[in-house]
Amino acid sequence: LDRFNTNIDRARVRLNVTENVMSDSMNVLTRAYELALQGRNDTLSASDRSAIAMEITQLKNTMVGLANSRDSNGNYMFGGFKVDQAPFRRDEDGAIQYHGDSGAHSVQVSEGLRLRTGVDGATLFLRVDTPTGGKDVFAILEKLEGDLKSGYVDTGAVDDLEAGIQHFSIQQTRVGAELNKADLQQTALEKRILLMDENLSNLEDADLAKLVTELQSKIVSRDAAQQAFVKIGQQSLFDYIR
Repeated sequence: LDRFNTNIDRARVRLNVTENVMSDSMNVLTRAYELALQGRNDTLSASDRSAIAMEITQLKNTMVGLANSRDSNGNYMFGGFKVDQAPFRRDEDGAIQYHGDSGAHSVQVSEGLRLRTGVDGATLFLRVDTPTGGKDVFAILEKLEGDLKSGYVDTGAVDDLEAGIQHFSIQQTRVGAELNKADLQQTALEKRILLMDENLSNLEDADLAKLVTELQSKIVSRDAAQQAFVKIGQQSLFDYIR
């Protein structure tokens, strides 16, 4: 039970970090959405949109940093089971590629229950359900960045950003559900530990001499009852007639 409790504490730390990353990612996308709406203003000049595009570039770099977040042990949070290398890296063309896997970390928190401790990077950053199909969050930001440099902002870019914000909100809700599960399970474990402590205390505080005397008395009573039963069982109808 102590081990289960320790696992819950460790899972809660990791889930809280994951939730914070999701919250920061939503803030990045929300800022990008605001800039996208601003970029659609017809009164902006090409230099104005170029300046907005530079901020989008910074937001994209921030998102890459969030995707490569580490836990308190220095392990990468969103690489699946590949925790010793950065899961999101740029290739020769500057495109951001995922080098992790779909492994889902979990810990045992009771005899029959496991608790997930996070989300793999592919699920979180690469599978945004947009109106035009599945896209990764980096491609969404790059699309907006390219539009601004070209002097316009496409409606689809705005819709994709809305979908990205919704995607992270859903994932954050799932992490919250795991945190709630952790709280409920820890409460149940604390009750079990308290009950076991009480039982153990009753055993440790027991008067052994008194218990032995009571046991011996019960053994004597049992033996007497057995002898009486045997004697009664040996009697026949003729014994009662006499």
